Amino acid sequence: MKAEPGIFLSVIVPVFQSASSLRELIRRLREVMVGISSQVELILVDDRSLDSSWEIIQEAAVNERFIKGIRLSRNFGQHQAIAAGLDAAAGEWTVVMDADLQDLPEEIPHLLSKAQHGYDVVLARRVRRKDSWGKKWGSKLFYNVFSYMSGLSHDPAVGNFGIYHKRVIDELVQMRESFRYFPAMVNWLGFRQGTFDVAHGNSVSGDSNYVFRTKFHLGLNTLLAFSDKPLRLTVKLGFLIASIGFIFALVTLIRYFSGSIVVPGYASLIVSIWVLAGLILMTMGLVGLYVGRIFEGVKNRPVYVVDQRT
Repeated sequence: MKAEPGIFLSVIVPVFQSASSLRELIRRLREVMVGISSQVELILVDDRSLDSSWEIIQEAAVNERFIKGIRLSRNFGQHQAIAAGLDAAAGEWTVVMDADLQDLPEEIPHLLSKAQHGYDVVLARRVRRKDSWGKKWGSKLFYNVFSYMSGLSHDPAVGNFGIYHKRVIDELVQMRESFRYFPAMVNWLGFRQGTFDVAHGNSVSGDSNYVFRTKFHLGLNTLLAFSDKPLRLTVKLGFLIASIGFIFALVTLIRYFSGSIVVPGYASLIVSIWVLAGLILMTMGLVGLYVGRIFEGVKNRPVYVVDQRT
């Protein structure tokens, strides 16, 4: 898996529909990486882009020996593409970053400098995010919910961009679960982690490749993969509803024996049936989602499938 000993720095970039930014990214990474060490590698993982991204990667790999390309057999997702890059990385230090130039290559030496002061992980913290208002607030809301559900605190200003020591990467590649969310996996591992405030670039591609539906499914799957708290909350909700039902039944009996109730209420009966039926269906659906996660896990399929390598 770690085929090239002696590599000091590996940079992993998952690529999807990034032809508009890829040449500029490679040029800027070349300048930064050569200035750090001669023992470097750039791993570009094409998540089966439909544009000319793979052709650009092939061209770059022909011209530069330190550039390696991996093309997946289909679109597996960004975090699976990161896993493919981690499996191929050989560096003492590994940088993971996005391809849209919002993660600035020029920040890599600063991350490395801080990491060499005793840190195993240094995460890039975007102090002035150049994203839309909706994206920033959506991200903040998701991480607040995720932190509450999982017990893992996460800064919304931190994404995939960061630098990781080899011993952290060695542990990450052993985590072969079918659903992956890279920042949460790094958070779960622990080690000595720090942050470094970085500038945030403008996205060359404009709109993100993530549409709302994709983000929603990613957020839901992340919660299911890293927390069982939703199940525990349904137990508490059930206990609360049962307690209210018991009190309501007790009050109803007292009113009946005291002669206050002449004709039982139709409305209260219908409302109770619909509310309880809805709660039962919701709970069954939540349990079904967890069963689905188990179903995906026991298949033991590979995290990704490689089609081509440069």
